Amino acid sequence: MSVSQFAEPPTIAPEALLEDTHGTLRSLRRDHSLIRFGKRQFLVLRAEDANSVLADPRMRALEGSEYVQLHDLPEGAATRFFRDFFLLSNGQDHRTIRSLFAHSFSLGRMTAKRPQMGEVARQIAHELPRGRPFDFLDRMAARVPAEMIASLLGLDPGDIPYFSQRAYSLALAFSPIYPHDRHAEIEVAAAEMYDYVYRNLQDRLEDPRDDLLSSLATMWQDQRPISFSSLVHQVIGLILGGVDTTRAAFAMLVSLLLQHPEQWQAVKDDPALIPGAVAEGLRYDPSVGSVVRIATEPLEVCGFPIEPGHILRVSTMAALRDPEVYADPERFDVRRTDHPRMHPVFSQGPHRCIGQALAQIEMEEALGALVDIAPRIELVEAPALTGIGGIRQISPMIVRIA
Repeated sequence: MSVSQFAEPPTIAPEALLEDTHGTLRSLRRDHSLIRFGKRQFLVLRAEDANSVLADPRMRALEGSEYVQLHDLPEGAATRFFRDFFLLSNGQDHRTIRSLFAHSFSLGRMTAKRPQMGEVARQIAHELPRGRPFDFLDRMAARVPAEMIASLLGLDPGDIPYFSQRAYSLALAFSPIYPHDRHAEIEVAAAEMYDYVYRNLQDRLEDPRDDLLSSLATMWQDQRPISFSSLVHQVIGLILGGVDTTRAAFAMLVSLLLQHPEQWQAVKDDPALIPGAVAEGLRYDPSVGSVVRIATEPLEVCGFPIEPGHILRVSTMAALRDPEVYADPERFDVRRTDHPRMHPVFSQGPHRCIGQALAQIEMEEALGALVDIAPRIELVEAPALTGIGGIRQISPMIVRIA
């Protein structure tokens, strides 16, 4: 254990990490487990400390009102969503809302949906253009999770472009550096998503169907554990999580495989490697760059005193390339055997991602469909994942299928 990790954490401007993010984090992690973002915010870099912070009962998730205050956001539809979304809550409030959805997104339920996910992915793969360049992000990586969340919730497939685009805009808000220059876009997206989900839930109250929205509406009508407005906000959050993070994660996985032809060939030769490839893609360049926790009482992190109210951002990007956990962590390897049993990118504890099983199975089935139906896919222009925390942004990915 180096003496330097107990020293005063260096202060780094978040903007300084935006260029060559992985290289800068790697350099910082060698000498520091913790760096400071301003007076009351810190970034945790090493896997052992990241696990400790996420498991520590003296830490809690940042709450919606704190998120609004932290970023100095004006009142409106977006701030109402942030204050109400169960991801930005703790304790009984979090448990009450999460319990409405946990069973529907359980591993057993999602495993039973695997054939349906495979069918969706195969249809999309069959429809990909041949012989000319196209944007894989738009034509497949975005479609698989969007069509699956629409199917699960019971949303009209024709509405997918409408709610997906608004989810992408709303996702911009979940970043350590809030994009104030795009707040008007975020606000419009939040307002329009609210109206869209509100109408769909009201329809299910009047005319229930065989879908998750009807189940949620019926459960709410029978129990009313939260307000109807809050139910609307939770469904918005499900759509947001269901379409954006998996879109970026799957595109980056396929890009990494195509940039490593021997790895792509290995997956084509042996489909049993697909789950390992998905896990490795999620590790090597995660679409969620950090997880936020806030101290509720005095404690020490990496030997440094943390006061109540201090914000700790656990960097998944740094922790998932920590050489103390992963052999040769800068190497992309679909045969890697040192993944933790519970993939750290989905966090841990009471705030572990409710959609983990859905995301992993979607990606496995989509990769299997691509390997089977479009094995001669070629990378023309690789995408870039940008950002250091929250939901990272991805650029177009241009490919060609021979």
